[in-house]
Amino acid sequence: MVARTLTTQRLTLRLPVASDLPAYMAFACGERSRSVGGPFEAFDAFSKMAAMIGHWELRGWGRYVIDLDGTPIGHCGPLDTLPDTPEMTWTLWDGALMGQGLATEAVQAVISHLLETCGWPALKVCIDPSNEASHRMARRVGAVPSDEPGPARWPEAQTYYLRREAA
Repeated sequence: MVARTLTTQRLTLRLPVASDLPAYMAFACGERSRSVGGPFEAFDAFSKMAAMIGHWELRGWGRYVIDLDGTPIGHCGPLDTLPDTPEMTWTLWDGALMGQGLATEAVQAVISHLLETCGWPALKVCIDPSNEASHRMARRVGAVPSDEPGPARWPEAQTYYLRREAA
């Protein structure tokens, strides 16, 4: 069973809640969201947050909000919109937090939980070709590039796979 909360040395990874909406909206409606299809209009950003919250109810798992000392700073975790392998996603909502290892810490915790603890066989990662920071992150956490095209909603995305190691 997928844990509803994970903790790391500095972070709490928890289910998204309504009070996360202002921080998420600032990200989603701003330039920082460009690499994930934004900036979005307020209605679309709200719908995306609602989907993030509802995903847990519909699937029993989903993306966690990355919480630093009681402040929501981003999200990471699996998303099930692909016809096969769940997609691992990550985003820090405030670019000023980049370079501190926070996203890496969160992503490694989620990957370890899903692949090792829960026994998931694999996660797919889809990244905008121009998002060098996310490509570096993918390689840092062990994702292997694939020649597979991106999903129909994002065919130009570079795909990677994270796979559980054989025992």
